[in-house]
Amino acid sequence: MLAAPGAPAALLGPFVRRREFILAGLVTAIVAALVLAIGPAPGDAPAHLYRTLLVRDGIFVWDNFWYAGNYPLASYSLLYYLPAALVGNLPLVFAAAVVSTMLFVSIALREWGKAALWPSRAFGVLAAAPVYTGLYSYTLGFAAMLAALKALQLRRTWLAIVCAALTVGFSPLAFAFLCLILAAFVRPRIWRRTLPIFAGLIAIGGVEAAVLTLFPSPGVYPFHAIDFAGVIAVTTLGALVARRAPGGRPLVAFYALWGLGSVIVFAVPSPLGDNWTRLSAFVFPLMLITAALADFRPRRLVLLALATALAYNLTPYLLLIPYRLDGRPAKAAFWQPAIEFLQRHPATGFRVEVVPTSAHWESYWIPRAGFPLARGWYRQLDETDNPQLFSKHLGPAVYRRWLRANAVRYVLLPATELDATGGPQEANVLHSPKSGLRVVFRSSSWTIYQLPHATPLVTGPGRARVTWFGHTTISGRVSSPGRYLLRAHYNPYWSISGSGCVGRGPARMTWLQLPSAGAFTIRVPNGPVGLIAGANSHQSRC
Repeated sequence: MLAAPGAPAALLGPFVRRREFILAGLVTAIVAALVLAIGPAPGDAPAHLYRTLLVRDGIFVWDNFWYAGNYPLASYSLLYYLPAALVGNLPLVFAAAVVSTMLFVSIALREWGKAALWPSRAFGVLAAAPVYTGLYSYTLGFAAMLAALKALQLRRTWLAIVCAALTVGFSPLAFAFLCLILAAFVRPRIWRRTLPIFAGLIAIGGVEAAVLTLFPSPGVYPFHAIDFAGVIAVTTLGALVARRAPGGRPLVAFYALWGLGSVIVFAVPSPLGDNWTRLSAFVFPLMLITAALADFRPRRLVLLALATALAYNLTPYLLLIPYRLDGRPAKAAFWQPAIEFLQRHPATGFRVEVVPTSAHWESYWIPRAGFPLARGWYRQLDETDNPQLFSKHLGPAVYRRWLRANAVRYVLLPATELDATGGPQEANVLHSPKSGLRVVFRSSSWTIYQLPHATPLVTGPGRARVTWFGHTTISGRVSSPGRYLLRAHYNPYWSISGSGCVGRGPARMTWLQLPSAGAFTIRVPNGPVGLIAGANSHQSRC
């Protein structure tokens, strides 16, 4: 991809390349429009809608309404939600999918010529998947990654560096794949010409590492054994076919590096985890290119490789269908009875737990209505903060302790398909006569439970009452001085009004040292000046 175009590309005239460029883009647009018109709501859409809502409300650094407080943008995507807040998620992702197809077609036809014709058309179909899966920020990052590769193919180094910076800003995962592809496709004879781009990648990666250091989000994403086996099978078969293709050495390197990276990511728990397999969304077109370059020989090996790649490409989409058949949770009307109950029973100073739906729409509708969640839609944080909820033997006593540790008063159980990981176990505990919770509301779609004598957000030596619980600010009053436990995650940017200080408490929560009775307010500033002042303020640190 970084070399000058070779002989295969010369077999295609400019008219054919232009025709395929337009045709594949139209295919993506048509398939995406059909999925939006007749398909279910995208799976990851709630997370993106909520973060877009935060940006529209001017909340960039910290949010108290998910997981007892987290960094909503630094933990996921620094840049994506800014344009999403301006133009909307679906128009942005629709455009990114079409642009991705056009960039891939342009790169592939220039690099591989006729061998890339049908793979480009297949890519055009598969590129519409994000409007089904909801991988919004990754889709924009993937488009920026392809733009960086196209710029390199045209020998526009500085443009490639800019696109690489956009890639990591939209999706650090897409940036990791960019580094993987460049490591595989760079030719030894052009190392000198590519040194600037690798220097740029190192600098960009350093900036991202600094952001993650300043705004850490501890978490581990699982890498399931079945997915690991799938990626190893595909990469092994791909490398075996590519070995037989003239000029297939870069493809061999790509499959080998992807497989080796899979082994490392599988063996070493990290926030990356199963996300490393997301290249599977386009593995069939790439395998088709590999097979075409090898002249589809040997037949049995090529057929096995293509069948495995196609299955690996499509199976994740097919497995999602049973969890998308009930589209009600994507609609506001489904949540209205539960929200009306919470509005009639205000509980400032408590969080709400919703047994997660299959697509986690609770992570959008409940905080959108102004009620802080005990959890959210970020599996890395969930499995780190709440491992007991994913236990196959979750018991009532453990569950009640978890509710108290997270200041939960009401638990909402929706009558819909639940998240397969943990949802049924939690529902079983609630149905148990030993749960210790009592039903306070029931409808055709909802059962709401109350934890008697729930533990509030703030406890300590005196009476404590929370008067305001916002995304970045918590206010309250205490009846006597002393040290109080605030069940919100500690971060070094908390600032406290007046006298008093904050410190790291147990289970990553926050201590409040209040020298006198009365009101207190702690907040996380959004602006860079306020953040620097907060981080350097020794007065606020206990």
